[in-house]
Amino acid sequence: MLSVRARPDRLDVIAEDDRERRLPIEVRPVAPHIVRLHIGPGPARPSRLLAAEAPARAEWALEETATGWAVRTSAVSLTIDRDPYRLRLTDASGAERFVEEPHDQDIRGAYHHFPTGHARGLRWLTAGLKPAEALFGLGEHFGALDRRGQAFASWTVDAFGVRSDRAYKNVPLLLSSQGYAAFFDMTAPLYYELGQSSVAAWQVTARADHLRLYLILGDGMVPLIRGYQQLTGAPAVPPDWSFGFWISRWGYRNREEVMAVARRMREERVPCDVIHIDPYWMRFHEGHHGDFVWDESAFPDPGGMIDELKGLGFRVSLWESPYVPLDSQMRVEGEGRGFLMKSKSGGSLALVHGFAKPSAAIDFTNPDAVEWFKAKNRQLLEMGIAVIKTDFAEDLPDDAVAHDGTPAEELHNLYPLLYQRAVFETTMEVHDYGLIWGRSGYAGSQRTPVHWGGDPACTFEDMAASLRGALSWIMSGAAFASFDIGGFFGIPRLTDPPTPELYVRWAQMGLLFSHARAHGHTAPREPWAYGEPALSIFRRYAQLRYRLLPYLYSAARHAADGAPLVRPLVYDHPSDPTTHHVDDEYFLGPDLLVAPMFKPQGARDVYLPDGGWYDYWSDRRFDGPRWIRYKAELETLPLFVRSGAVLAIGPDLQFTNERSWDPLSFEAYLGAEGMSDVEVTDDRRQLRFQLKVDRASLMLEGGPLDYVPDVHVHRADGPLLRGRLGRSIELT
Repeated sequence: MLSVRARPDRLDVIAEDDRERRLPIEVRPVAPHIVRLHIGPGPARPSRLLAAEAPARAEWALEETATGWAVRTSAVSLTIDRDPYRLRLTDASGAERFVEEPHDQDIRGAYHHFPTGHARGLRWLTAGLKPAEALFGLGEHFGALDRRGQAFASWTVDAFGVRSDRAYKNVPLLLSSQGYAAFFDMTAPLYYELGQSSVAAWQVTARADHLRLYLILGDGMVPLIRGYQQLTGAPAVPPDWSFGFWISRWGYRNREEVMAVARRMREERVPCDVIHIDPYWMRFHEGHHGDFVWDESAFPDPGGMIDELKGLGFRVSLWESPYVPLDSQMRVEGEGRGFLMKSKSGGSLALVHGFAKPSAAIDFTNPDAVEWFKAKNRQLLEMGIAVIKTDFAEDLPDDAVAHDGTPAEELHNLYPLLYQRAVFETTMEVHDYGLIWGRSGYAGSQRTPVHWGGDPACTFEDMAASLRGALSWIMSGAAFASFDIGGFFGIPRLTDPPTPELYVRWAQMGLLFSHARAHGHTAPREPWAYGEPALSIFRRYAQLRYRLLPYLYSAARHAADGAPLVRPLVYDHPSDPTTHHVDDEYFLGPDLLVAPMFKPQGARDVYLPDGGWYDYWSDRRFDGPRWIRYKAELETLPLFVRSGAVLAIGPDLQFTNERSWDPLSFEAYLGAEGMSDVEVTDDRRQLRFQLKVDRASLMLEGGPLDYVPDVHVHRADGPLLRGRLGRSIELT
């Protein structure tokens, strides 16, 4: 039985289940292509995940049909069937995108998935799966990019690596190749069963008294992710220097080690912008908590060290955690002022266990505690620290009692977001740019980049899993990502370093990724530690990254428009079903396709989607869509340039702001006749150029510039041509 009541901003539906229990459902169109559903009590409860500027209302009309009702906007129709109760989402043409599945049964009538309903404190939604439908998103998971056939618990944990279904970053966003997305505006535990026990349905179950979700309609991945970002916020763009190389280790134990690495970087001519210091900079440095006080016996005169590094062109990153040592003055102060999580049992502190020593946890639901925590970060940032690595936050105690009354189970997934937001905001206040280096995350974390991928082992298998995790994070609304170049820990011994061949292959992938950091467990990750030819190959790709900085940063500036700097092939080619299953290649910006090698040398299959593609190293041209077999020695990473692209190339640099990105040159890869735009953006100026091509000539126009850039024209049917800005290059 169903009853409906139209109100100015929503439709109230009352349904009855097979036990005659009343089930309230609120239908609220918030944008022409987005409809909010709230199933259960409390539809007016405020969201903890939506951005302040999230859309809240759209024009809509209600129509009664032969089978029920339809809520229509200019872009979608949400129909509500009476018998059986079922929701369907269709586009303006009437094509069905999303539909609930009430009949997922076997020959005996037994259910694989029960119809949408509730019981024993659980609520669930059951939706149909089309035969060729692919599913994406749900955060940083390390298995196949297509989630179909998988199952996950949305419960943020320390994953202890990249080999299981555990996740540091869960995002309750599911994207379908059928042209819809479901964003679950929930922080409670969620469980997804995505066609694993039945090929005909997927189901999400919440341990809560309600289920709130937004159905987003769009043709392809771009409008779906933009719709999600309309709700939860657009990605921030980090500063240009963050796209340089970061060097790190767990960890540099004293100032002498830090300075020795910095000087050697410059001596070896390996470009680098950031040197990171893990917990050993603090007096309490067990590896999971700290007190924000410098250990000046190991790092004397830290301000002087920061200035000395600045003189060499380095910025400094520092490690921190939201966990407080019990035997520190910070714990005494925090507990005395009520800034630490209390336990349900008698008001004592809720403790974080699982490490060598227990810790207290900062209560980020207390505004005064947030300001106290921000003040400690501000002190570091004001002395010259450029960025904070916001580690951990996956281990909120189950017995925690929050200042604002949020139950621990509902705060658990939200906790990393609150922690990282405080650090990001403080960095913005001090430095006028927003940046962190975070491990955990949840819905909305795209607003506080950058995030890296946890603790992979030093194996080719973990290298591939790290890539899948980063691409999955991107498909969950993020715009930037990274991972530990070389792997974090050794097998069978934690301290075993990667082999030189693995280090090189991981470096090639990492240096041509969104953000690039080498990091590992005690063993060095500096390239000279791996001898020759590893050092020379690493230097070559680091120099290539720095020459590509004008291209990379200009592409990064479009992140707020829904164009992540790195993305899987399906992002740009959603209608090509082959791309649904390619998760070992990626686009870097709009014009580069990278196909990492997961072995020292040999061949791999590379999928080239629709269009023309140039081999970056040989200028050999291929026309897609097609698979090719690519042979690569250790020094070669399969790298392709889109036909018609114009790459802005900068000078050789040792660090990003060593000097202005002058002189620029342009690498033009001829494609079909027409015109291409290339925009060059740094934090000081914006330049736009147009490449005009006809049958016989090419001209690049634009500016302003105080010099005349070179133009290198690549074509498959002849030698490389060179010219100058503003002068026609004859192609015959």
